Amino acid sequence: MGAETDQRLLAELLCLADSKWTLGHWYIKVMLNCRTLTDATAFAGMSQDELGHTRALFKYLEESQSLPEHQLEFGRRPAQLHNMQLLDAPPASRGDFMLTAYLAEAALWNFLATFREGANPALAGMVRHFGKESRFHRLNLLGWVKSLSDEERRQMVEALPKRLPLALQWFGSEAQSRADPLLAQGIRSAPLHEARQALAAGPVQELAANLGTDIPARQVAPPSDWDPRRRRPRHSAMPETLWAFMLPDGDAARLARRPLSVSISDNIDLFDKSA
Repeated sequence: MGAETDQRLLAELLCLADSKWTLGHWYIKVMLNCRTLTDATAFAGMSQDELGHTRALFKYLEESQSLPEHQLEFGRRPAQLHNMQLLDAPPASRGDFMLTAYLAEAALWNFLATFREGANPALAGMVRHFGKESRFHRLNLLGWVKSLSDEERRQMVEALPKRLPLALQWFGSEAQSRADPLLAQGIRSAPLHEARQALAAGPVQELAANLGTDIPARQVAPPSDWDPRRRRPRHSAMPETLWAFMLPDGDAARLARRPLSVSISDNIDLFDKSA
């Protein structure tokens, strides 16, 4: 791959990794409000999956593009992240949470699946592995949707006009999709505008059927200040409160996340020699 293609692939995979990183922390946060131990266990597992996918993508990018170890996880600030705007604002209700998580999971998988049959075997294999876990996430969320109260379902319907456009515009415009160099070189095996159409025609309509409402198919163009590399408005960033939850900045937190390659050389005496 050439330098331009490398940079494009880096940007696209960071859109996936940073969004999964954020979604994993949404699941961690909601665990405190779970109604049953079973729900808490499910969200713990889903969070672990998302953070595992994130670190696998970070590791792949560091190795394939000769980046410093742990730079992507610990060496950036919010304005450098490529996380989807859909996950910026906290949920206003349980229904809003379920809707946003479902849309994020479905959008992430449809985006990922465009690499599933691509010419990069390492990436394609990683995507197929992620897909097995992502499918269970979507099934879990759809099961929760079916068990929501009438009030919570109303909350989901009310949140749709705000959340759904953000999920659809994340894929960019059809013109941008057709001009995609990753598609031209076979690294991406399907165009992103088709992935967006599949999202609107599949998971979104399945959600509509379970809510008993109509969600018309729509084409949502990105705003004029769209940054195609980060797939969000230019000069925007996740809220500082969300970033502080994802990557605490205190002395104890920094010590806890020292990389193994450094901390393994620490000289800590675990025995009380005076005993």
